[in-house]
Amino acid sequence: MLSIVSLLVWPLLSMAAVRPVKVALKEKPHRTTRADDPRQGVRATLRYEQAADMAVARMAHQAFPSGDGLVVVGGRTTGFQLTKTAELWQNGTWTTIPIASAHDGAFAVRLSNGRYMVGGGFASAGGVGQTKVTDIYDPTTRTFATGPQLTTARAQSMAMAVGSQVYVSGNWYADDPTMDFYDGASFKAVAQTDGRTSPYMMYDADGNIYAFSSLNERGQSFGYYTDDDGEQLLVDRYSPATGETRYLALPFTSENSLLPLSDDVRPSDYHVVYSGYNCYLLLSRAADGCRLYMLNLDQMGLYRFQNVVIPTADDEGRTITWRGGVLTNSIRQEAYLIGASGPAARQTLHLISLNYDTDEWTLATATGFSHNLLSASWTVLSDGRLACTGGSVNDNTDARPTVYLFTPPVAGQGDTEPDPGPLVDRNYLVVETKNHVLTTYMLAERPQVRFEGANLRVVSAKADVTYRLSDILRFTYEKRSVTGVSELQAEPAAVDYEDGELVISGLKAGAAVGVYSLDGKLVRQLTARHAGTYRLSLAALPQGVYIVKADNITYKIMKR
Repeated sequence: MLSIVSLLVWPLLSMAAVRPVKVALKEKPHRTTRADDPRQGVRATLRYEQAADMAVARMAHQAFPSGDGLVVVGGRTTGFQLTKTAELWQNGTWTTIPIASAHDGAFAVRLSNGRYMVGGGFASAGGVGQTKVTDIYDPTTRTFATGPQLTTARAQSMAMAVGSQVYVSGNWYADDPTMDFYDGASFKAVAQTDGRTSPYMMYDADGNIYAFSSLNERGQSFGYYTDDDGEQLLVDRYSPATGETRYLALPFTSENSLLPLSDDVRPSDYHVVYSGYNCYLLLSRAADGCRLYMLNLDQMGLYRFQNVVIPTADDEGRTITWRGGVLTNSIRQEAYLIGASGPAARQTLHLISLNYDTDEWTLATATGFSHNLLSASWTVLSDGRLACTGGSVNDNTDARPTVYLFTPPVAGQGDTEPDPGPLVDRNYLVVETKNHVLTTYMLAERPQVRFEGANLRVVSAKADVTYRLSDILRFTYEKRSVTGVSELQAEPAAVDYEDGELVISGLKAGAAVGVYSLDGKLVRQLTARHAGTYRLSLAALPQGVYIVKADNITYKIMKR
């Protein structure tokens, strides 16, 4: 018999034509890189550096990578005042970029053409009102242009790209009866949704769109119902094919609730491809601490990472608070959980680096921060570092311009494990395309540059790559710093390709394996914790030809 736990949920259930589809709770299947490698966490020191301060102190802003740089947009500055500013960080310095609107508590989403849309936010200081405005950043011109208006004025909403389309959901202290749908030209209202603030957003293989949160648009507990199977969390499930909104039930409860997402988190941050499926990483909080899950909507399964023990207190017994959003690095197949303990004036930062394929993980710690980094904006840069921008001392009124760049440890590798090696200066040929993708060729490998009709071809001992001249922004010769893991070793590794997995034998401790697409882009990476044989899954990669570099040997494989 169905019983309602909250009167706010009753309209949800009365609108559903059928009982909600239920997702089963399961233990996550795992693969190990080595058969004898225990899946247990290790400790490490978190490495970081402080970059130049932003020109404007800010929090509740958006930050996203742009080429080998970083863009920050909007947010609020000291005194809970809106700031109609944007900045580009590149080559260690910040440059102000003109923008038409302020975006405090806004969303940001990467469009299919490589541009970023920033939209909505509070209308005035103090978190009052909402706006419909959007601005679009073009990384090729490094400028913002005014974008189309939303159908609903929104703040603290979420946006998700599905191909060339964008869906926007969520609001703060305002109605949220529909999603905003962007078709590449303008927005229109779709679906029948329920008010939620900063909702999680996802999609499945059939194109269904999901939006859910354990908090309503006023920040109150929301969305739970109880039936014979116990308490469940309701999810809006919109089908673009039929125009209908139905409901899904997730096995989260008021006693094991999802952590609210920060303003800067995007669906692409917690989305991963696992065994060929689109999956999403979720962090919850229960009485015994936080728990990490992988949600597979294609298989209707919620899988818990049983072996990841997320600490509730630091070594001094102080409570660790964890952010709700999980950041991911698909190249390294890693997820990053960010927490902090101690007072804001002398905060300790905790970062869990997890390989979501093998379940190996490392807890890294750094101390001595003078403001609250959990209120900062976080994003993964193109070089794999985590950029932490802004934040506050202790509330919404005292923003900071500080910028830190954190280097997450390799999952499963601690301070006692082999280090990837010191930074080494080498000379490179660097090819940069117009969408700011960089490919580097070591001059020691004697790369030859050939102009063949409308193409530029680079041939070296380890690569043979052809670019269209119309796609190239520049090619230069530069000195760059790289890690020493690519140094030649005495005995080369052997690589086999079996059933969608690379089997690399003969690796030495600390050795690196890289998988590259034919355009030179690194798509998978593995670092050996110990000497021996390792496996690297390529199930998530599309069919095609790939280059595998292990030790001083290069292999070409065909994934069918």
